[in-house]
Amino acid sequence: MSSISGTRSTSINISWGYATSKDLVTFTDHNSWEGSSALALGPTGNGSFPQAYNGLGIFSGTAQPVNLQGEVDGTLILFYTSVSKLPTSWTLPYMPHTESQSLAYSTDGGDSWQEYENNPVIRTTTERPPMHWNITGFRDPFFEPVPALDDVLEVDEPHYYAVFGSGIKGVGPRIPLWTAPASDLTEWTFLGALWEPEANSSLGPVLSTRTYGFNFEVSGFFELKDNAGNEHWFVNMGAEGGNLTYAESQHSALWNEGLITRRENGSAQFTPVAGGLGDWGLSYALTSFNDTKNNRRVQLAWAPEDIVGDAGLFSVSQQGFQGSMTLFRELFVHEIDNVVDTDGELTTNLNARLTRNDDGTYLAQTLGVRPLPDVVAGLRGAAHSCPYGNSKSYSSTTMLKKSGSSSLELKATVSSATGAVGLIVAAAPDMSEYTEIIYEPSNHTLLVVREHSTTLAKQFNLATVTGYFYPYTIKSEAGTEQQESITMDVFLDGSLLEVYLNDRFALATRIYPANRCSTGYGIYVEDGSEATIENVHAWENLLHVWSDRPMNSSSPLVFDTAEETNDYVWWPGN
Repeated sequence: MSSISGTRSTSINISWGYATSKDLVTFTDHNSWEGSSALALGPTGNGSFPQAYNGLGIFSGTAQPVNLQGEVDGTLILFYTSVSKLPTSWTLPYMPHTESQSLAYSTDGGDSWQEYENNPVIRTTTERPPMHWNITGFRDPFFEPVPALDDVLEVDEPHYYAVFGSGIKGVGPRIPLWTAPASDLTEWTFLGALWEPEANSSLGPVLSTRTYGFNFEVSGFFELKDNAGNEHWFVNMGAEGGNLTYAESQHSALWNEGLITRRENGSAQFTPVAGGLGDWGLSYALTSFNDTKNNRRVQLAWAPEDIVGDAGLFSVSQQGFQGSMTLFRELFVHEIDNVVDTDGELTTNLNARLTRNDDGTYLAQTLGVRPLPDVVAGLRGAAHSCPYGNSKSYSSTTMLKKSGSSSLELKATVSSATGAVGLIVAAAPDMSEYTEIIYEPSNHTLLVVREHSTTLAKQFNLATVTGYFYPYTIKSEAGTEQQESITMDVFLDGSLLEVYLNDRFALATRIYPANRCSTGYGIYVEDGSEATIENVHAWENLLHVWSDRPMNSSSPLVFDTAEETNDYVWWPGN
């Protein structure tokens, strides 16, 4: 399920729509892909609170396969933010009862949904009990049963826990923690904030951890186990307001690992020890779920458009849709032992939780992320496989193919390089358009250079996207030290470009080639440099995952009228 705006060109009338999948590879639309046919829940219309608690919007939330008593009987429940007032922004004074938290349920496998009759189940608002916060926002419930947290908090019966995106004006962003007994998911109690970061502060260097900004959105809280069975606690959050010169957006998708302890008042204390970005590009509103059938945690992210010209008036109507979801990703504890701190950056970038070994090396543990292997296998199943050899030295940029596909996976491993090195995708035969994905070893950055990505320069964002990736140097049993190779796994689906490195880096961004022939790909090597690259492989024409849709499933989009938007006060659009 995902937030949708139907056939709207702007973000008014935010609702929930959905499609279904049995394998996370292929999908079937609920009812139809056309118009607003996929609608599950929508706002009921403007009015006063609490009668019109969801009158102006159905914001984000999560779902669980239980009934309101926590029983597994085929019922599905949604926990979402209901909106009765607009506009809302961390930069504006917060209007009381703008947001509340509500439940909906389905007893027919999701074909239809009913609102819980006593909604909203959480009505607290700014400067009101039990939180008493001058809030920047309060939305996007993420709720799950967490038996390990039951143990930490020493509760006497199973509970569900919910975290939200929030903040205190002039103080800092917050993740409030609420709980309900598993036997009654309508009775929620506020426990407190997980931790108290200062406004726009950072855990570590801003290049490697960014800043917390001033408000959190779409937060998550979960536990993963490492190879030894030890617990690792993570939060993820969308940070608003962090203004960095090398970051195009004031929205960042962050994660932190932390230690969990019990406060004297019975709440949970989260103490961050490591952090980074869940996505170094434009993806936002990252969420995840516990895939119990496969014993893994699965994440997905929203990838908005990156349109700059005419507020989208030129391109949006031609495209016929806005935004998409990234590939499904697996989250896990990524572990590498015997890591050497060769330059001091390993211990200062705070991207990993480090345990010092007796010989001075470290066990580095961080939040791992990779495309789900079974999803990748499914996408490759119908593709044209193009291997380019096991190992080769390159001393200049080399195009491998002038005409490939706009639905592509390109994978390569850089085993050594004397300078910047990477891949090229979406290239025109005459190189009038192309996009470079470059690892720059001098400052450990991954750059997506979009300067030549489209000839429609005034319509789309051409700024370079910057991510941080620090390769480990590993000490062998013989005592030699070797920097790890860098494996780049790049996926292109039309305008959506995703880059993954070494199972611990993800970046999604947008490129908009104007020419249909801009499908070539190759190897980038900085002038005067040399690189050894192994296992270069392309898969062209990846699987079309919407088998019931035509190849062109664009819809006519409409712009909202002044009457529909309260003279454009409720939502001016994105």
